[in-house]
Amino acid sequence: LISIWAWAASRVLDYALKEAKRGMPLDPARAAVIGHSRLGKTALWDGANDPRFNYVISNDSGCSGAALTRGKSGEDVEAITRVFPHWFCPAYRQFAGKPGDMPFDQHFLLAASAPRHVYVASAAGDSWADPDAEFLSAFAASEIYQRLGITGLVTPDRRPADDCLLTEGTLAYHRRPGLHYLSRTDWQRFMAYVRR
Repeated sequence: LISIWAWAASRVLDYALKEAKRGMPLDPARAAVIGHSRLGKTALWDGANDPRFNYVISNDSGCSGAALTRGKSGEDVEAITRVFPHWFCPAYRQFAGKPGDMPFDQHFLLAASAPRHVYVASAAGDSWADPDAEFLSAFAASEIYQRLGITGLVTPDRRPADDCLLTEGTLAYHRRPGLHYLSRTDWQRFMAYVRR
């Protein structure tokens, strides 16, 4: 279903871009796909597949989203493919309990949107999504941006505070206090990033 939802988001963008040509006040250079939780996974997948989205924003996407699989706490491939098998292709289940066998990790998904903007957001209390694994994935994906000559994630260290805002680069991250939801603070930070 994640691929179907991503496909649907691209069809919405088709319509929006058509309306922009008819005079609707839209800036195609600021086209963004934003999602929370399973739709955060969807936003990342859509960003990897549809280069018209210049901003790819994932909020609390966790396992199979922005969070690294290896060394992750909280939800893992075994749990997510058991509870939500319909979200993924059946072959993904072979990595349940064996994250080291995966030929990739989630920072590859983030890097697939380079050189476009990718913004990963976490909630400090969302242990199921694992905010540390989400941050480390953004940190690892930053290398691809640097290789492209673009500023990736700008961070003072490898373990951010529970309330941080790191939006200087083309790859951005924030962590806010709280649990698993898309907050007003999240939304305001996303919009400020897109408008800068």
